[in-house]
Amino acid sequence: MKKNIIKCLTVLVLVVLAGFAGVYIYKNIQITRSAGELNICINDELIAKLIENNKNPFSKFKFLKKRNNDCKVLLISNKDEATEKQNNAMCPILNGSTSSIIMLTDAYVNNMYDRETASKEMNLMLNLMTPYNFCDDYYNDIMTLITLKKRLGL
Repeated sequence: MKKNIIKCLTVLVLVVLAGFAGVYIYKNIQITRSAGELNICINDELIAKLIENNKNPFSKFKFLKKRNNDCKVLLISNKDEATEKQNNAMCPILNGSTSSIIMLTDAYVNNMYDRETASKEMNLMLNLMTPYNFCDDYYNDIMTLITLKKRLGL
């Protein structure tokens, strides 16, 4: 009788653990899928989750690159409106772009030892950010990037 209770409890514990593992795997799959479908440029919370949940350095780099590309898409697609209307609602794109290029440049220089690509990405992002010069943080963001560029020798 005692052995049957122990067996039942063991099976119950294993079923509960399997359920938790299933939920964890499902959430990771959903987060990864959502990153592929939506623009993660200005979603700091999502990019932090993606990087944290993927310990593999190549996965982290993949998300950093995706975020940077998503920022480029937003900067380019809103360029005309930024130039003509100077809508302050677009300023978070500038801040997200600054954050994304800092992280990507750091990954290129410190993890992949590729200063040439880091320099190209930095120059491209600086050019794409120019139409957003009406934003309050524009000068600070540009100075941060130029300082980083000089410090890293890009």
